[in-house]
Amino acid sequence: MVTRWWLLLMLWFPAMLQAFPADVLKLDEQLKRLSLHPHLHYQVTDASVSIEDIVYEPEHHHAFSPVPSADFSFKAQDKVVWFFTRMHYLGQRQQQLILDYNFPSANLVEFYSFDRQNHELKKLNRAGTSLPFGERQIKSRTFAVPLQFKAEQELDILIKVQDGTLIRSDFQLWQPDRYYQLQLTSNLFDGLMLGLLLLMAAYNLLLYINIKTVLYGYFAGFFVFFSLVIAVLNGAGFALIWPEYPEVNQAIFYLAVGACLAFLSLATHAMLSNARLGLLWLNLLASALLLFSPLYIEFEHRLLLLLTVLVLVMGTNLLQVLAHTFSGKPRARTFSLSWLLFFAASLVLLLAQLGYVSDTKTWQYLLIGSVVCSMALMSYGLAQRMQQVSEESTQAHQQAIQTLKQYYDIYHNAVEGMFTTTLDGGLIAANRSLLNILGYQQLSDMEQDVKKYGMAKFYANPDDRLQMVRQLQHSNNQSFEFRGLRADGTPFWALMSARLTQNGTAEAFIHGSVIDITEQKINHEQLAYLASHDPLTGLYNRHHFAQLAQQAWHRMQTEHLTSTILYIDIDQFKLVNSTCNHSAGDALLLQISDQLKRALGNHGVLARLGGDEFAVLLPGKTAQEAFAVAYNLLEVVKEFRFFWQDSLFSISVSIGMTDISRDDLSAEQTLKKADSACFVAKEKGRNRIHLFHPDDDELQKQQAEIQWVQILQRALEHDSFVLYMQPIQAIQLPQSVSNYELLLRLKGEDNSIIAPGNFLSSAERYGLMPHIDRWVIRNYFRWLAQHPAHLQNLGHCSINLSGASLVDPLFKAYVSALFQEYKIPPRHICFEITESMAILNLQNTLDFIHHFRNLGCHFALDDFGSGFSSYGYLKNFPVDYIKIDGNFVRDLLSDKFDRAIVNSIHDVAAAMGIMTVAEYVESIDILHELRAMGVDYAQGYGIAKPKPLSEL
Repeated sequence: MVTRWWLLLMLWFPAMLQAFPADVLKLDEQLKRLSLHPHLHYQVTDASVSIEDIVYEPEHHHAFSPVPSADFSFKAQDKVVWFFTRMHYLGQRQQQLILDYNFPSANLVEFYSFDRQNHELKKLNRAGTSLPFGERQIKSRTFAVPLQFKAEQELDILIKVQDGTLIRSDFQLWQPDRYYQLQLTSNLFDGLMLGLLLLMAAYNLLLYINIKTVLYGYFAGFFVFFSLVIAVLNGAGFALIWPEYPEVNQAIFYLAVGACLAFLSLATHAMLSNARLGLLWLNLLASALLLFSPLYIEFEHRLLLLLTVLVLVMGTNLLQVLAHTFSGKPRARTFSLSWLLFFAASLVLLLAQLGYVSDTKTWQYLLIGSVVCSMALMSYGLAQRMQQVSEESTQAHQQAIQTLKQYYDIYHNAVEGMFTTTLDGGLIAANRSLLNILGYQQLSDMEQDVKKYGMAKFYANPDDRLQMVRQLQHSNNQSFEFRGLRADGTPFWALMSARLTQNGTAEAFIHGSVIDITEQKINHEQLAYLASHDPLTGLYNRHHFAQLAQQAWHRMQTEHLTSTILYIDIDQFKLVNSTCNHSAGDALLLQISDQLKRALGNHGVLARLGGDEFAVLLPGKTAQEAFAVAYNLLEVVKEFRFFWQDSLFSISVSIGMTDISRDDLSAEQTLKKADSACFVAKEKGRNRIHLFHPDDDELQKQQAEIQWVQILQRALEHDSFVLYMQPIQAIQLPQSVSNYELLLRLKGEDNSIIAPGNFLSSAERYGLMPHIDRWVIRNYFRWLAQHPAHLQNLGHCSINLSGASLVDPLFKAYVSALFQEYKIPPRHICFEITESMAILNLQNTLDFIHHFRNLGCHFALDDFGSGFSSYGYLKNFPVDYIKIDGNFVRDLLSDKFDRAIVNSIHDVAAAMGIMTVAEYVESIDILHELRAMGVDYAQGYGIAKPKPLSEL
């Protein structure tokens, strides 16, 4: 069987030898360089066709066709191209020639020789970018194999080429010395080209590092990745950097092209002032698609993506550069022209490497020339830019000097005392204001004292400075008050703000400012006393008494230590006021206070709650034990006689008494129980003591006021309330808008108007105030929404809020919803909060204020100066207005004490940036006096009486 097969092969083989093209390339011994065209033939086959199929299968013998031209390129995609040429060496001695295939990016190239005379088929070499570089027979960036010719020998050369993009047909036959000389020259040229590109990258990177301009960073990135693209295309990267990793060759190419285009787009956008951001994002997206294409696109589709992205990115950037070239900006035009030249050369070189244009050295020389020209043009443009930067730096330096002079003037002419010291107390600098505060004429005098005694000399307590340094080391920015000493030893109070800093050598300095607050401190101490004491009698006021009572209630809850509260009301006070005048009433209050203090002694705490009401706290005493004290007070007052001018009055008091029990929810509830007992004592005929008992028949009579609760509930259901307003007039500046306080009235069943004094106490006592506040705000906002013209002319409307609403957890959300529902601008609304409620519900009040101030609302502290608040709390209330209690304003003209209080309150408010409103302005003379004091607003019957809101 085997013998028969060889016999058939011997009969078929001569016919096969004649099937190959008969065009023979004749070679002589003098050959230096020769192109295989026009003696080169080709055919395109499937990748599965082997060399044996080409040589021995008849159907492939006639498939070879002449290559049209020497630089012809084939688009084979998933096919392979077989090249064939027949060579006849005419020499008489053995000769070696080198066959070179100049297509460095080919995936696979296989060289075969077939000796027809000896029937010898030999594989010369198998190489390509898909195989390690070391497998190449000649270590060249192109594909080259040596051909050994014997004398008069004829050889058939077959080359298999496979590539997913284009397959070129550039085959050259070289004399070995000439070939190696060419390779050396080509390597030097390519090295020079890559070196110039990397040089430009380094040049731009240094510029970016020195002048921090991002444009040069983009230039550097572009040139780095463009050099990587060239290195992949000409094979230098594969040969020198990753010779043993052919699988990354194509991935690096697409990554480098994508990154190169991204940096190109960024550089163009940064270079051109009128570049569109949309085009930049489009180009970056396209570049990213190409950069990551090896991860998600098959090899055969990447070429189409590459060409699409190249056309898109290069085209859009080229159009932008061309448009900017003719924009009339000389410096930008220099950059534009340089990039335009580089674009053109780079594009042509890339097309040449891909085989779309003839691959001649002319394009490479053009690229080198364009690089040199681009560098020259860019250097010129950068020189202009650096000159501009130098000019701007000079201007900035001059501006800095001017700014330093301004800061010097500000420092030494500042109202605040300013200083710089070391941690151990050494003086570095001090301004004129600090010298004035400390009592020095010259800085040198202060420096001498500091050298002797240190900065601790200026502290009344030297430990204060040590404490300040410790606080600064813990938190490098602090503000605090301290008591200081001047140069002559006189004390003063100051507010200091200090900051700890360190220089480059880690040496620490203290920078600070000092404000002399001696006068404010004295005023504050006086006001603090008035805040806890009744201004008329000197007794504790309601606020301070409430605090003491709350402490006693807390001791009852925790230590079971009982206490008793006496609630005292003067029976004849209204008679004295109506028979005589307010001065007589004040005199009566003073004398009664003295009588009660002497009678009470050290047994308890006496306070004036307001009007003709007093209270006594008896710590540690039960109601039975406290009865003797109460009886003594009752008898002392009964024996007292009040003389006023020609009148003589017998005075008595009614006393309600209750102990603080564990069932009481708060001291305020205990005080209300004592008040109820006092009410019963007055109802029983006055001049007596009544002990609170919840089942007391007389006490039940007090419950009659619950009827008010029912009336108020019906009023809420049927909208029986009526909104009134009273103007608030600006008295310092002309008033162009309308300001007023919103007031509440109740419409009776007979359509009479009932003043709030008749029902608000019942509403407060029985928890209806949150509902009434909701009704007021909702109906007023609805009215504003129905009268937009009024809203346009409205400055602000003051709305009173009760303490019960402030502690209502749902009230804040309800009011916020009303603002949104009726679209009321918050700047037109000012919420009034009485100082007593503000302090008793401090945290809730602050939360409410902060929430609505952030929306734009204003806030006013009502009845200020009534003695119910501590001025220390005033710092914590971010209010816009203080409404001075009308009890001080009403007798302002005749009472020096009232005038001093009003003046003091206004001064403190002005120092804190708070506007003042005077209530109870009942005459033009009072208005003039308030204007002279500097009070900002006035409200009262002397300006306008309340009237229905509907009449506006």
